[in-house]
Amino acid sequence: MDQSSSFPGSPPYRATPVRAAPTAGTAAQRAEFALACAVVFFAPMNFVRLPNFYFTASDAFACLCLGFMILNRLLPLKPLGPGTAYWLFGLTLMVGALLGSSLLASVVDRGLILSIQYLFAYLLLPLVLLGRPWKQTTILMKVFVASIILMILHGIYVIDILKETNTTFVSGSGRLMGFVERDNECGGLIALTVPMILAMTSMRTLHPLITLAILPLITYGIMLTGSNTALYAMLYGLGVFFLATITPQRAAIGVAAVMLMVSGLNTPVIRDNLPATFQKRVLTGLESGDLSEAGTFDDRMRMIQEASGFAGDVVLVGYGADQYREISAFHAPVHNLYLLMWNEGGLIALGGFLLMLTGGFIALATPLRYRGSREVFVGGFATLSLFAVLINAVPHVYGRFWAVPVLLSIAPAVTFLNEGPIRQRKRARRARA
Repeated sequence: MDQSSSFPGSPPYRATPVRAAPTAGTAAQRAEFALACAVVFFAPMNFVRLPNFYFTASDAFACLCLGFMILNRLLPLKPLGPGTAYWLFGLTLMVGALLGSSLLASVVDRGLILSIQYLFAYLLLPLVLLGRPWKQTTILMKVFVASIILMILHGIYVIDILKETNTTFVSGSGRLMGFVERDNECGGLIALTVPMILAMTSMRTLHPLITLAILPLITYGIMLTGSNTALYAMLYGLGVFFLATITPQRAAIGVAAVMLMVSGLNTPVIRDNLPATFQKRVLTGLESGDLSEAGTFDDRMRMIQEASGFAGDVVLVGYGADQYREISAFHAPVHNLYLLMWNEGGLIALGGFLLMLTGGFIALATPLRYRGSREVFVGGFATLSLFAVLINAVPHVYGRFWAVPVLLSIAPAVTFLNEGPIRQRKRARRARA
């Protein structure tokens, strides 16, 4: 994994490896990158894990990959470039506050387990995935998209062909849970992929015709989950990306796409063939404009109101890891990470998480000082800001299926800082040829 600059005029900030490998393309280096691809490909496959402890197939490949990186002396010291210090300090604050709160609540075991999970997702995985050359970065992004497409195709097979319900991949109400085994999380994961696909198209690493073929499939996958959150998240990602890259041509395409979508939803033949769970949970609320008819909106709002009340009694120290369900009348964690982190770890844990996100945004914004950085910023910003919005509707996010798309959205910006603008890299390669 050669992390040296590809042309002389590249930005000076680099995710520096411990030591450059003496030769490129060795068997150990090829094996290391193959393992990194496996980490990304298996990240959405939450069902492939140990029965009594959250350790997935993706985690196993990550550990092996890290070992090969150490062997090859290619471990990045600053995987998020200028945002690394903010990211690591925020992660340390969050984990420390969760551990301290758990210690005071006499649930140290839960605090240790939760802390280890967050450290694995947001400390180890950045070392494995970030700071790579441009070619490897784009391949990893494509591998992740391929994994999501496979999950959607599998969902179409088990729901539309086999008509399964109440299985590992389909809920009792017929909603797609996918490889993630959770319906709303599955929909949110699919939605996170949309800005990544658009960014790759904008950076000319994915052909526009492939994008046109993928996006309808992505949309149908979200429909299969019956998730209002995922639908609005996808629209948010699309909106941010198009507003940031608006041109008269794209504006016309956007207006035409919206008109086509509205027309399709009002066409009986198309409407009647949409997934039943989408019609029941999402379309009804869209048509009436009444959010109370959209899924479990009322129940979620009651849980959020309860969590807001509990948070008023918490300042520096929280109730401890996984303890919110013990004090809640619903006996379940509130589906709002900000409130859940505040309740379980106190304001220090919440502040640490926000500081960690800030480190990600700093890594994305730093390349804006240089020409040719717009594409990497827009795609990363759309994905990371979408993640920040999505976690208003989910509990803890240490699952690797959350961490990997977030990190991959930051990866092009880090590579840009290492190697320079895309067009200059291409010119430099042509000049050397």
